[in-house]
Amino acid sequence: MTCPNCQGARLVQIGLTLKERKVTMHSCSKCDTRWWDNEGQRVGLTNVLEMATVRR
Repeated sequence: MTCPNCQGARLVQIGLTLKERKVTMHSCSKCDTRWWDNEGQRVGLTNVLEMATVRR
């Protein structure tokens, strides 16, 4: 996998479970672009934040 912005290959990947969905955050060490996916499907930041919000 490479960065979709700069094609850099040095990526940090962090797995998260948000509302019982496995989400992976990818971050490029070269250009600092970040993106998220769920089982290979890209997830927008707005959706990630919604999944991470705890409603009281």
